[in-house]
Amino acid sequence: MRELILKDIWTAAGADFGALGGAQCVANFGDVRRELNALRTTAALCDFSFSKIFEYGESDGIDFLDTRLAANILKLRYGRIIDTFLADESGRIAAEAFVANAADKVVAVCEPLSDGAVSVLAEPPEADKTADRVLLSVDGPLAWRVVRDVFGSDILNLSVLSVEKYDFDGADVFLMRNGRTGEFGYQFLAPASAAESLYGKISASLESVGGTLCGFDAHAIARLEGNFFNVYAEGAKIGCPLELGLQWMVDFDKESFDGFGAIFAKRNAGVERTVVGLKTSGAIPERAEIFDGSEKVGEVAVSAESPTLSANIGLGLFSKEYAASGFDFSLSPDSPATVSTVSRPFVFAASLERGMDG
Repeated sequence: MRELILKDIWTAAGADFGALGGAQCVANFGDVRRELNALRTTAALCDFSFSKIFEYGESDGIDFLDTRLAANILKLRYGRIIDTFLADESGRIAAEAFVANAADKVVAVCEPLSDGAVSVLAEPPEADKTADRVLLSVDGPLAWRVVRDVFGSDILNLSVLSVEKYDFDGADVFLMRNGRTGEFGYQFLAPASAAESLYGKISASLESVGGTLCGFDAHAIARLEGNFFNVYAEGAKIGCPLELGLQWMVDFDKESFDGFGAIFAKRNAGVERTVVGLKTSGAIPERAEIFDGSEKVGEVAVSAESPTLSANIGLGLFSKEYAASGFDFSLSPDSPATVSTVSRPFVFAASLERGMDG
């Protein structure tokens, strides 16, 4: 299993490690509630280096990735990012991919279900830069202050899904504004040679705003609360991008991409199930069946306790005739209703209310 470049720093800070996509990840630092609270109130730093990183020359990379990924990469403008996915031959999602165009390079930052799931993107083989890159994510209402302390006030002009290159201690570092918690969110993509010094700079600023380190466990809850796709949760369990409601990641006018045939066949046949938000004061067991009286109408795909809401939330995969918010269902046949379908996102992000004046 591929280990994190900053593993020793996270170990010294008390990290509990896990695995995502065949790579080591920081699961948490012992207190997921505290880490999630930082994501929602101040700022939190998480190591996303479990991701796979590919870099290409601008023109060749755009042309190549357009043949593989679901979005129209040919439309990717300089300084911008496209959020899309790589599918396998059966049309199931194999990885979420953020493709950024900056500094005469095209960078694909992928969260894969397995290390081999994105091997098709290593063309040529030297495009795979994973072993020599760190990806650090800073998220929260005060994340912009942390990033400003690192790169200056220029970052205040960086819009959502934008990328910019900065010099840091003589190394090229890409800053991407592509957070997935609903709060301000930025990712630093840096060569391994700059990893420790970059961490030190970020950490000092993080401390000044009252932030903390966090693991992916807190990020997974924040993604669910904020209605952001998680390839390691609903992506792995449901797989079909149409049932997941990810049509916005696909350009259906493209002639082909990986998984094209299976996805278009599913689209032409009609999507019979779709995802709806769930909320309850009780437990929501994953894979539990959902009933309207004696009729099974869906099943639980993802669930989590949300300290932000003091409730349990989740995603249910429903038959299309029942896929609507505002209804109550039970988790066993002919039983009292205990779970409600709700609209998403589940929370109103503090960053939207406070802005950069907060």
